[in-house]
Amino acid sequence: MKWFQLDSDTPDDPKIRAVVRHFGPAGFGGLVGIWCHVAKHGRVPGHSIDSSGRPMPIDDLIAASGLDETTFSGLVELCARIGHFRRDTWERERVIQIPAMERRADEYTRKLARRGQRSIDFIGGN
Repeated sequence: MKWFQLDSDTPDDPKIRAVVRHFGPAGFGGLVGIWCHVAKHGRVPGHSIDSSGRPMPIDDLIAASGLDETTFSGLVELCARIGHFRRDTWERERVIQIPAMERRADEYTRKLARRGQRSIDFIGGN
């Protein structure tokens, strides 16, 4: 998944507002960095699983967020607590699983299938 859609009302989402309340604009920026990294490098849409099927290194996720380790840990904990990330997947496997990103990818794939397209060309993809 080389790109994902970010709606103009994203800052109004209650889960995103919770992130901004706790971490300020840096938390929102860190979250977007995580989204981008997972979307670009994830083997499965919405999962921080690399091309070999292993969890992405935590250090890579921290670097993608642009946050320090403590703030990153707090952000992930908050996102797991409020349901933006799947808590069980994080605690068990150290994999960030973003259900909303999974749903969006599934919706996009279904749209393409309805149009009869066999290949997916991602805008801005490599």
